Amino acid sequence: MKDTRKKSRSKAAGSHRVRAVAARAAAAPAPAPAPAPVAAVVPAATAAPAPVVPVAAAAPAGTQRLGRVVLGTSCTIQEAEAVRAHLLSQAALPGPYEIDGGSVELVDTAGIQLIVAFALDCLEKGTAYKWTGRSATLEKAIELLGVGPLLEYPA
Repeated sequence: MKDTRKKSRSKAAGSHRVRAVAARAAAAPAPAPAPAPVAAVVPAATAAPAPVVPVAAAAPAGTQRLGRVVLGTSCTIQEAEAVRAHLLSQAALPGPYEIDGGSVELVDTAGIQLIVAFALDCLEKGTAYKWTGRSATLEKAIELLGVGPLLEYPA
């Protein structure tokens, strides 16, 4: 024999649950928008990220080997792993270091954080470093984030 009774959960009860979920979602604060990169807008044809170029100056035997950090055209979260690996490889050298940021066209907060971490690591170890160049885009990002004093080696 077939049971013809309706089940206790009706469509009205289901729509009540949907309304409750929607009300909770409306009451929750909206998530903050993702931070926009601090950079110049580059057309898609030229936006291919250039890798960080590892360059170390040759030093005669018995002298300190100069570490040279050359930042590529893009120093953003997408290249963070490559930039970090390059900074770590250069940090393994005894120093002093030269940092060349003259070709940076795109930079965001993650890129600046990596550069600041490298500079603070140098300060902690007492290893000197100097900037050989900073692009206008990099300078603007450093100024906007207020980390200029952290990136200058005390003379």
